[in-house]
Amino acid sequence: MRKAIFVVLAVLFLMPFTAYADKNQDKEAIFAEVSAYSDTDPAIMANVIFTLGDAYIRANKIDKAIALYEKSSSLLANNEDFLNRLGNLYNQKMDYAKSGAIYQKLTTLKPDNTWYYQMLSNSFSMAGDKEKAASVWKDIVSKKPNDANILIQAANFYSNANDMDSAIALTEKVAKLDPANTGYAQNLASLYVRAEKLDKAEAAYKALLDTAKDEWLKDWAGGELLNIYQKQNKLDDIAKAYEADLQKNPRDMSLYKRLGDLYLKKGENALALGVYAKAADTFPDNRAVNNRLTDLYESNNKFSEAAVQLVKIIQMAPNEPYLLERLANIYDRVNKKDEAKGAWQSLAAKVTNDAGILSRYAEALNKWGDIDGAITQLKKAQAMDPNNMSYTLRSTDMLINAGKKEEAKIILGKLTVEAKEDWIKNEAKRRLDDIAKPAAETPKPVMQAQTSTVSPVAAAPVAPAVKAQAAPAPKPLVVEVKPAVKAPIEPAKKKLF
Repeated sequence: MRKAIFVVLAVLFLMPFTAYADKNQDKEAIFAEVSAYSDTDPAIMANVIFTLGDAYIRANKIDKAIALYEKSSSLLANNEDFLNRLGNLYNQKMDYAKSGAIYQKLTTLKPDNTWYYQMLSNSFSMAGDKEKAASVWKDIVSKKPNDANILIQAANFYSNANDMDSAIALTEKVAKLDPANTGYAQNLASLYVRAEKLDKAEAAYKALLDTAKDEWLKDWAGGELLNIYQKQNKLDDIAKAYEADLQKNPRDMSLYKRLGDLYLKKGENALALGVYAKAADTFPDNRAVNNRLTDLYESNNKFSEAAVQLVKIIQMAPNEPYLLERLANIYDRVNKKDEAKGAWQSLAAKVTNDAGILSRYAEALNKWGDIDGAITQLKKAQAMDPNNMSYTLRSTDMLINAGKKEEAKIILGKLTVEAKEDWIKNEAKRRLDDIAKPAAETPKPVMQAQTSTVSPVAAAPVAPAVKAQAAPAPKPLVVEVKPAVKAPIEPAKKKLF
């Protein structure tokens, strides 16, 4: 019996060591096989190194990651990925001499990659050697004088170094090399402004107005022109010129925008509103103009006019239901609660997958004193987004504020048990504790000796409270979409301004 037990124990003790030895042998065999195979396919070794390097970086073991990539770079010479990662790691360590050496090597290996030139120049700059940083771009520009990408990167360097003459010279050359690229023209105009070369900047912005195809770019150039004219105190003269231009070309939408924005810059909001209102009449289908007019009405507290204009936009864009929320908010600002509720109802009917909409609708109803309606919307929001119990928590706030503490207590009790998020449970417990606290006793007034011979005035009797009748439910806002009828273009018969 004892012999049998001894044999079993011997087997148990020997098995782990044997298994461990086998594992070591298998591991060494695999390493040997990987090492041999990596001679024909280095990528297999690179993948292992990247995995290990990423693990070191996640653990914030930067020195170990650097040592790993240094060894890897000697093992797989000129591996771009290894060198790039090594350069980034030296930058993190603020060892700019070593990062510069890495990027110097990369610019030799990959001379077409401008990113490596940027990083090389940046390493010199961070090391405090501004001349070497500039020499990087001088060297590459001399080698590739007609490469627009290289030239614009060099221009950016000189711009950041506040060498505006060099930056402008290179950008002018780039703009000539690729005149179809409006981005280069934009950069050039902005550089002229920074260098206070306003005449050249004005010419550049005017050229963009004449050649740009995108409406936003025309608007941007027009706005920048107004900034220049304002600096030069020319807004009054330019206003007369724009008015004359619009008189001659009443179908040029860009002129309406320029004149309207000029009036705004002068602080003449009423004139600006008149110009944009005329533009909206002239171009009823132009969304940008109508949006701008609505914004102006709202910013000038003309909410009724803004609501009318926004309804027109909703007719133009019936597939953008979120415009109804803006309309509801505008109605609310002029105390048109029924219209606001109608807009909210229409929005809630159109957007059936956005709990946030229902939550904001609930807040509006709560503000208007419709607690039951607000709770109903929050319940819908909760059903739509069951993992977010904040809607239910918010409903308890509304109930408590409305004096319905018993209803709130029932909901809060469930939240302390059923909520998955700790912060929801903690907030529910805190609210329950607040409800349980006894109300603070009202201090009794201190009786003072009567010093006046005048009899105190008898308190007026308090009239019994009259229960208000519930207002009829608002009808959802129904926007009828009618096909727009374009009026024939006619020449102006009288002066517009």
